[in-house]
Formats: sequence, C-alpha cells, structure tokens
Amino acid sequence: MISTLSESDAISLRVLDAVPFAVLAIGRRDLVTFVNPAAETLFARSAPLMRGRPLSDVLSPDAPLFDFISRARREGGVLSARGVRLASPHITPVAVDISAAPDGEEGGLVLTFTPARSAQEENNAEVTAVAQVARMLGHEVKNPLAGIVGAAQLLARQATSEQQPLLSLIREEGARIERIVDRFAAFETFFAPRTRPTNVHVVIDSVVELAKASFAANSRVDLLYDPSLPEIEVDPDHLHEACLNIVKNAVEAAGQGASKPRISIATRYRAGFRFAGRDGPRARGALEISVQDNGPGVPESAISRIFEPFYTTKSGGAGVGLAVVAEIMSAHGGFVVLDNSPRGACLRLLFPFARKKGSIR
Repeated sequence: MISTLSESDAISLRVLDAVPFAVLAIGRRDLVTFVNPAAETLFARSAPLMRGRPLSDVLSPDAPLFDFISRARREGGVLSARGVRLASPHITPVAVDISAAPDGEEGGLVLTFTPARSAQEENNAEVTAVAQVARMLGHEVKNPLAGIVGAAQLLARQATSEQQPLLSLIREEGARIERIVDRFAAFETFFAPRTRPTNVHVVIDSVVELAKASFAANSRVDLLYDPSLPEIEVDPDHLHEACLNIVKNAVEAAGQGASKPRISIATRYRAGFRFAGRDGPRARGALEISVQDNGPGVPESAISRIFEPFYTTKSGGAGVGLAVVAEIMSAHGGFVVLDNSPRGACLRLLFPFARKKGSIR
C-alpha cells in the first residue's frame, strides 16, 4: 500500500520549508519525522540524515533541549522557552528561543527555533511597536481635527457675538489636542512635563467653559478661588488634562445622586506639606485644587484601586482618567488625595511651589 500526502498536507509542508526559522518534528521516542531547510542549517545535518533517526544522534543526551521536550510532553499544550543553548561537535554553540506544540501522534511534538533575543532587544522592539502605533494614531486623529478647527474658523466669519465664544473654544481645544497628539506621537507621555509659570485659575476657567459646553451642561458648577495665589511651575496642558479628568469624573458621580448634579471647584494655599526633593523631604507650601461633587461617594471596595490604570466601576468606562491624573501629579512632584463620604467625593490636587516674599500671606 502506498501512502500519499493530501493536497493540504503538501501545502503545509511547502509552507514549513519556506519559513525563515527552523522547524523540527519528532515522534514519541524522539525520532525525527520532519526537518525544514532552516533546521538543516541549525543542526548542520541534511534532512535525509536526520529523518527516522533519534534526536540524540545530533545532540548529546544531556542537552538542555531534552529537558524542555520532557516538560512539553508532561504539561501539554504549547510551551515556550527562551535562551536554550544548543551545542554539539557538529553545531556551533548558539542560544535559541524554542516553542513546542503537540503533533498528531501521542507524544509527538513540533519544535520551532528562533534566534534568542536579549531583554534589551525585546524592549526596543516593544518600544518601536508602540511608537509606530502612536504615530499612526496621531495621524488619524489630526486629520479630522484639522477639519473641525477649519470649520470653526469658517463659521466664525458669520457667527453672532453670542456664538463666538463657543467657536473660540473649539479652536483652542483643537490646538490643545493637537499639542497632546504631537507629544504622544513623539512617544512623550505625561511623565515628561514642560513646565512654565502658570495661573491655575486661567486653566480651570478653560476647563469649566469646556465642561459647561458639553458633559456639564445640566450641572451646577461653583467656583471658589483664592485670588492671592501666585503662578506655579506646571505644564499647562497637563494641568488642563488633570483638571478636566477630575471635573468629568465629579460630574458623572454627581449624576448618580438623587439631587441635581452639583460640583464645587476651589483653590487655596496649604501650609506644612512635605514633598520629596533631591536632597530628601522638604517642607513647602502646596497649592491645592479641589473638586467636590454631591454624588453618593466612591464605593468602599473601589477606594484602593481608583487610580489604577483600566480599573473602573462605570459601565462602559475605560478606567484611564484618574490614572492619568495620578501620573501627572507624580511627574510634577505633587500628589492627588481622595476625601470620600456618602454625601459625595472630593479629589484634591496638591502642587508644590516655593513661596516668594510677599506672594502669600
């Protein structure tokens, strides 16, 4: 009886012959059943000399590969190992990454071998991949954004005086988003603030204006500013992003309560706070921005996790907003604090600054 390969099997073998990495199939007694050209090169043996013979003819019985094969059979499924050393009188010592998958017969395995990559090479590859995604995302965001800003500029030519502020808001927010996208596409995250002297009240006013024009249209927003506060060294775009996130979070939380949604935004000077410095802890004043809502408060089970990336208690939420806030505050040497109660939650942003004579009481 003559055994013939099916058409699909023949195609599979041609594909395995063409792949640039080594593929080796073995039976339950480690008899070699398939060798592709890359495996011939790796093991320095031709396929006719390897097929039907035990793998121990190529490698010594105590080779690390046999330990990996035994483990793959015990555990089943697909198994991988990094940096396994191959060496024999016929093979130049080389480290390879190996994966094993069950073959058709009991105990049979298909082994693939690729050159081992160092941790630095893997890290560089991951960074490159993320950077490529960031650039693609930036390109896809900026195209429609340019259209939105352009449309707002055209509308501004014929808009009434009452409509001009909203169109101006669209243009300003469009420019801010473009700056963030440019920084993200350049692989610059919120860990790298570009600080300059900033009036926090100007930034908060911009956030409130945006909120009232969108998600806070049906909410009451009270502003309690301390007018004596000086400018502080922060990244204004990062400050805007942090304030926008906690205001949006507060409005959504207030909407879960029984009464009309209401939030209160306050600023003040806080004395006696210690911030970590290069020369150890130092006592300095803090500029505090607080956002209080009248919602039901944060569930007790969630308090310890609300600043974790991708953790959320909201249906359809992404769990990114408060994690970004925590990252921004950390990059500025400050911190974010949650005060929680059944009558609502309050998030406080505490920024360090050096007092100048006569700047604050």
